[in-house]
Amino acid sequence: MAYLYLDDSKHHRFGFSLAASVICSDDPTEEMRSTYLKYVFDPSSFEFKSSAKMKGNYRLQELWSALKAYIGRRCRIAVCVVNGDKRLGPAALKLLGNALTHPEIAGNRHQVFFDEGLFQSINAAAALAREEGALAECEFYFEQDSRTLLGIQLAEIVSHTCSVMLLETLGHVTKTIVVDEPRDSVYHGMEVELGFEMWAGIRYAFLSQNKPNPKDDFDLANLDVYPWGLFIDESVGEKIATAAMERFGENYLGCIH
Repeated sequence: MAYLYLDDSKHHRFGFSLAASVICSDDPTEEMRSTYLKYVFDPSSFEFKSSAKMKGNYRLQELWSALKAYIGRRCRIAVCVVNGDKRLGPAALKLLGNALTHPEIAGNRHQVFFDEGLFQSINAAAALAREEGALAECEFYFEQDSRTLLGIQLAEIVSHTCSVMLLETLGHVTKTIVVDEPRDSVYHGMEVELGFEMWAGIRYAFLSQNKPNPKDDFDLANLDVYPWGLFIDESVGEKIATAAMERFGENYLGCIH
């Protein structure tokens, strides 16, 4: 059984919203509690938000790095993109239906937790879920409070991270950062694009499979994320749909040094 958590990031100004699912083979709650306490945050009252000001707050920066490392090491992720936000909940269910055909998680019962505000009501969400035959083995918990359900905070990190990656692909984000990783002799002190840095931290987590007929070594290292880890809703315009497929449809796992 897997534990799946979903949250969203809305970008109306740029014509899309993005929902992310974090898939954990084990309940992440206790390890997350321990991580929060390690960096002197009370998990019973503190809620991590990617939008929080981190400059100069080294404890918060360390917590963010630790949570991203947990996602990259212990979780799988999948994303969906919609126009506006009214289709976020239904599109997230479609994404789940695709994800559950992946060999790693297919054929098992799962617990699925949605953040608040993705559906008009719990009853409406449950009715839509019943229409998706692929979700029959899932136990759903809609309208969950991310302040108390720590796994949703992982999904918040992924939805924020992937939104920045898509915004960069669309040309709306051009920020660069200087890598501060003394243990990395290649990248330490190097100026890189923000989207690249964010992708590098989670790239191994994308739900993907090898290409069926790889032509060369590059194809062997460039895995297919679509359709298991990416769903693009029919409401999305061509420009954003193309950018989403370019950014998330495939995922390179080869050497980036």
